[in-house]
Amino acid sequence: MPTSDAAKTRLIKKYPNRRLYDTNTSSYITMEDIESLVHSGEDIQIIDNKTGKDITRGILMQIINDLEEKSPQQMFSNAFLSQVIKSYGTDMQNTLVLCFNKTLDLYLGQEKHMRNPDKSPHQLSPDTYFNSIARENISRWQKSWENLKTKPKK
Repeated sequence: MPTSDAAKTRLIKKYPNRRLYDTNTSSYITMEDIESLVHSGEDIQIIDNKTGKDITRGILMQIINDLEEKSPQQMFSNAFLSQVIKSYGTDMQNTLVLCFNKTLDLYLGQEKHMRNPDKSPHQLSPDTYFNSIARENISRWQKSWENLKTKPKK
């Protein structure tokens, strides 16, 4: 029996002819449709219909690549991407994963806070607010860095 999370996840099948089939609407969809689903907050899972393999990450990375090519200002510089590639298979890989995830969590928490200013404990000007966020982030990063430096190696 599927879990409640599985019931909420929208299943998309990719067929050998490269077409994407949305099992929720019983229709074929495009990469742009998947991008729209993600923007609307849908949890999706994309399965290769022939192998049953979950290919969600690969499809999402294709969408990111398409967005990067279209955007006048790329989010990922060549230097950044080169450093990420160099980190694979090294001790730095886990550190980067932790840093990326923590940074995203902080950003999303702050974004939610900014979208609901009346729930904010203080009514601050944008400059004051962003300065306080920056100070908090620096403090968190310093604590995280200290924890990483003092963490015993296995």
